[in-house]
Amino acid sequence: MAITRLEIDVKRLLSVCEEMAQNNSSDDWRLSKYIEAVSEMITELIKKSDPDKDAINQYTKRMEFLKGFLNTKDIENPEKKLVALEMLEPVQESNSRSKDIKQKYKVTYTKQLRDELLGNDTNEFRSSRQPDVDSSDNLDELLRHHQNKQESIAEELIAITRGLREHSELAGKIIKKDIEILEKSSKGMDANFENLKREEQRLSEFVRKSTWRCWIWVLAVAMVAIFIKMILFIKVTKKS
Repeated sequence: MAITRLEIDVKRLLSVCEEMAQNNSSDDWRLSKYIEAVSEMITELIKKSDPDKDAINQYTKRMEFLKGFLNTKDIENPEKKLVALEMLEPVQESNSRSKDIKQKYKVTYTKQLRDELLGNDTNEFRSSRQPDVDSSDNLDELLRHHQNKQESIAEELIAITRGLREHSELAGKIIKKDIEILEKSSKGMDANFENLKREEQRLSEFVRKSTWRCWIWVLAVAMVAIFIKMILFIKVTKKS
């Protein structure tokens, strides 16, 4: 299947977006606009009569990964950033840089989280504990604290995902029911159309037969009139 100009533009723009993301570009607003543009281009590509479904699927996955990555950068809490990044699924494709992007920012967000924990939380925990406690105990406590919070966030995200799945299933059932109703209505309309067609044929036959009957009656009346005239003519002729 020949690659169209639009598909070439989609591939190029996706590569540009992935390069900007990987190089930690500060122009996030440009990256956001590029992702929005490539999303519209993919939608236009799907409208083609014979799109390559596998290629479209890969482009869509790359675009969705970039959207999710951009959303993680907007999160202020390093813990939530890291959890949101972990939930992103890299695209298994040779020319996709999603794995490298995820790995790079996993390191970045982990460092941010460690700096926050060791910078802010260490002072907080030290003030609440006995002054003779070893600093390694503080670190263990911080790590446990972080793990508990991360598990809590993960549970919340799982609950949200479960709720979205339930809503999606409910919406799917409603749509399926609506489709069944439409199919029944369509079948009813087809049946009514067939009945109307049969009635039209019967009416046409009736009109055709009625026309022939009218002509027969006209001919019969004409013949009777001619016969009566002949009889009258014969009588008048005899009298004369």
